[in-house]
Amino acid sequence: MKYKLLLIITIFFTSINVSFSNEVNYVEIDQHSITDEDPYESFNRTMFDFNMAFNDSVGKPVVNAYEFILPQPVKTGVSNFFSNLTEPLSMVNSFLQGNVEDGLSSFMRFVINSTFGLFGLLDIATPAGLDKINEDFGQTLYTWGVWQEANYVVLPFLGPYTTRSLVGSSVDAYINPIYPNIIETDIDGRFWLYLGGTFVSYVSVIKIIDDLHNQPDPYIFARESYLQYRTNLLYNGNPPEADLDDFDFE
Repeated sequence: MKYKLLLIITIFFTSINVSFSNEVNYVEIDQHSITDEDPYESFNRTMFDFNMAFNDSVGKPVVNAYEFILPQPVKTGVSNFFSNLTEPLSMVNSFLQGNVEDGLSSFMRFVINSTFGLFGLLDIATPAGLDKINEDFGQTLYTWGVWQEANYVVLPFLGPYTTRSLVGSSVDAYINPIYPNIIETDIDGRFWLYLGGTFVSYVSVIKIIDDLHNQPDPYIFARESYLQYRTNLLYNGNPPEADLDDFDFE
């Protein structure tokens, strides 16, 4: 019970990752990866409104306090630290997808930033030419060909997913090599590390979430942005370009 409120906030923060781009690019959503149909739209809209209300009443005030209290160098170090903790999981999924090069790159990023970067507080790897790679088990399932189509779904607190990425995130929580192979800590310690990482991800996109209020239909904008984000991940940053003939510019 002592973590009940924190757990609710953590779950919400988990859903607010780098899911929305600042603008919607004309990227074709591959019908063999993510269907553009929205069979759960009525439910999704209700959950979207609920999550946005929670963001406005709880999430945003907490972020504003965080931004006001901590100086920028400290916030950058905190962000780097939690970003570094995601490297082993990305490494595992790269290897599971048969992408040895990306797996080794994530491994080297983790080693370099954990040693020369003061346990990840400094990002030494990126200037050295090792760009960050984001791989998860939802992408692994698609690569394996065992789940070729997925639908958009929004859950209370858990936020936006595709049905495939929702299942994949559950598997990621189980196979994450950070616990207990790299960081030996008890359940309480893992909880606080998890809370910190999800909160930092939320801070990074709070301004984009605010921009949703300015959209003619915030739900549609959020849905299309998230589906394009997932499509971009599935294609490792090189999604198929949309045919301009498919768009009506009148």
